[in-house]
Amino acid sequence: MKLLTTIAAVLISISAFSQDYIEYENGTFTQNGEELSMEQIDDLTVFHKAGRGDFRRGGRFDRMYKDRYLRFSNNRLNFLGGAATGYFGVLPAYYSVIGIKWFEDPSGPLLFGAGTGLCIVSYKAFSRIALSKKGCLRRRYKKFNKVADKLNEAIQSSNR
Repeated sequence: MKLLTTIAAVLISISAFSQDYIEYENGTFTQNGEELSMEQIDDLTVFHKAGRGDFRRGGRFDRMYKDRYLRFSNNRLNFLGGAATGYFGVLPAYYSVIGIKWFEDPSGPLLFGAGTGLCIVSYKAFSRIALSKKGCLRRRYKKFNKVADKLNEAIQSSNR
């Protein structure tokens, strides 16, 4: 019985290590110890239809990490867009609540929906601001790890 258990454990470990897992670490993607280029990862995301958006966002944070002028222009644009949509989103939401409560205005829910939508756009714009190089690295790392996970899931499901 011990022999059968040992053989089963060895077979399971061999099959686990022979999988084609894609890993992301320190700015490089690897598969079975071999480094993959960004073009190869891009082709894999298109082929498996997995992680395409995360790959684009990770690439954008990688470019912002390397080019500080791109980071400053991105931050400036997102700050202005976030501030404007936040300002124009809070006012209708606030006045719609007053209109619903005291004046029973029928356009209150419409104004509230529009104001809430603008506040969500504002939040998304502010969340894309990366103030430091470390922030760009963290976001790049997070997005590229998601790409690797999604590609591994797609590869595993296609092998079955």
